[in-house]
Amino acid sequence: MKGIYSDQTSCYLYPEEPSIDDHVTIKLRIPKYLGKSIGSVIFTPQKNLKNYQHKPMQLSKETTYFYFFESTFKMPDRIVRYHFEIDLIEKGKKMFYDAMGIVENRTIHDFVLVADFKTPKWSHGSIYYQIFVDRFKNGDETNDPVSHEYQYDGQEVLKKDWNSLPDPKNGHREFYGGDLQGVLEKIDYLKDLGVETIYLNPIFVSPSPHKYDTQDYEHVDPHFGVIEEDSEDLNEKYKVRTTSIKNLEKSDEILKSLIQKAHEKGIKVILDGVFNHCGSFHKWVDEMDLYGEGSLHREDSPYKSYFYWDGTQKSYEGWWGFHTLPKLNYGNISLWKYIADIGKKWVSEPFNADGWRLDVADDLGKSFEMNTAFWRFFYKVVKKSNPESIIFAEIYKSPLAWLERQCWDSIMNYITCMDPVSYFLTGMEKHNEHYKPELLKNAEYFVNSVRWALSQLPMNSKFIALNQLSNHDHSRWMTRTTQKVGRLGPKTHEEASLGKDLDVFKIGLVTMFTLPGSPGLFYGDEIGLEGWTDPDNRRPYPWGKESEENKMLFNFTKELIKMYKEHLALRKGSFDFLDWNGGYVSYASWNESENIITVINREEKEIDVELPLWLLDKKEGKIDLLFATKDFNLEDNSYNDGKKSLKIPEKIALVFKIN
Repeated sequence: MKGIYSDQTSCYLYPEEPSIDDHVTIKLRIPKYLGKSIGSVIFTPQKNLKNYQHKPMQLSKETTYFYFFESTFKMPDRIVRYHFEIDLIEKGKKMFYDAMGIVENRTIHDFVLVADFKTPKWSHGSIYYQIFVDRFKNGDETNDPVSHEYQYDGQEVLKKDWNSLPDPKNGHREFYGGDLQGVLEKIDYLKDLGVETIYLNPIFVSPSPHKYDTQDYEHVDPHFGVIEEDSEDLNEKYKVRTTSIKNLEKSDEILKSLIQKAHEKGIKVILDGVFNHCGSFHKWVDEMDLYGEGSLHREDSPYKSYFYWDGTQKSYEGWWGFHTLPKLNYGNISLWKYIADIGKKWVSEPFNADGWRLDVADDLGKSFEMNTAFWRFFYKVVKKSNPESIIFAEIYKSPLAWLERQCWDSIMNYITCMDPVSYFLTGMEKHNEHYKPELLKNAEYFVNSVRWALSQLPMNSKFIALNQLSNHDHSRWMTRTTQKVGRLGPKTHEEASLGKDLDVFKIGLVTMFTLPGSPGLFYGDEIGLEGWTDPDNRRPYPWGKESEENKMLFNFTKELIKMYKEHLALRKGSFDFLDWNGGYVSYASWNESENIITVINREEKEIDVELPLWLLDKKEGKIDLLFATKDFNLEDNSYNDGKKSLKIPEKIALVFKIN
């Protein structure tokens, strides 16, 4: 039963981000083919879901195919949950409509409105480019780590040649020399590509190339910044390099310059915050005795209470058991203030970063209550310092409980994008560790997965959520198109590209850019960089050695970004699935001024489809091709009777504008 629709964009909700005591108008669309109908909005401003109130809706507008109903209420001081009850009078039937769509036996998937939940306009649908700094560009060779400079996790670190590839056994102690100067040098490249927001993997002092084991939250790592004070003594080299105030302050200046130049180019910069755990080199633990005050060596250390210790007080708890990642104890209120001040520092003058990505955010603390209480505190401190900053979290499950409590603005959108798109187009799990043939070309599973995921995100969170197909934790999207299970070690570097499917790769990018959210490239995605999961997904960018295929994919990505930017309905619009079957799916994105349809055919054959354009309230007109992953000839661009029949070639994605 198609056509019933509501959401929380301006077409169906005003205001979109209500404040306490605002008069909020909610709209519901019901198709005329269902006959005479009555709509009610059923809402509760309490957490007690048994305390629902019915509020009748009035007919506000009639169009070619639809009746529009609306109702207004006053926004209470916290949260409103609501859904709709629809009486189909002529059919003698009653049904419900909620954030999952039409349901007859309702479970709890209410629309959620959070009072005073405001998000910066710049962040809605922003185009991200994630940079793993050590592997992006070496702009300053004088700050490169030196082989055997120090030991990390019992092994000596190594400096690798830029043109070599990661070793499966040494991924966390191999350095290539990428730095912030390298990012600075490529700002114009990113601007040309169309990037609007840079997301940097951690950049603060740390002994690893990934830097998720923070040594010093207060300064940029000199290996990414500036090394002026150094030591010829290999035993002292690392200590001097990473604790010299001159090096640290000069390195901070590089970050300041990078953010300033990015802002001049109209590009935002997001930092990675690792606050669930620190690193074993941090002065609070001080495994290497770099600072002389760590709790590992001193029983009277003021930082002893920052960690969880065993009965002997000699061994601390590591996150997931990793000795190098001591888990922080948020039962200590002084730690709350310190970490919140770090959050504040980097989004304020003189650095002015535009927000935070929070690593393993739902793991922080030892209970949900402690976790959400801290994140609410962090959120308030950061937002007060920079109201235009954003905070999004790494989480692999529903974030709704955190978003309702205003802990974060949004999430890394695994649940809406990376997982369902990967399964639908390749059958592959995001690490290339499992192949699920039953999910390949399974449009029903794809549609249901995306609908559920979107139901877990209040509307303003939907458009900030970071959609990606590759990142630093998972295999490269190009390698997933090989549909081979494996990882580096058992598999070779070369096998990561054997059997890759350029058609599927391109379809994936189009899908990522047309699903609700902020599309995000991991450095090298724009040229189809391959790689198994960590560490192979972190290969150095091959500057100056790009193949013709790389250049072709760069131009493809650039054109896709250009198309996306030209159509605001893709950046922030209503969204619904139109039709689906097997390896075929079509969906629409629309606002008050434009209607966009994306058509995906993952089948290995041409298919005949009939697009139900009446769902966009369109009876007759023209359909224009905006983008295609390969040649497509739209012989007749007219349509009538609210539908359009098309022959869709095998393995293709198409984007149309409906006029």
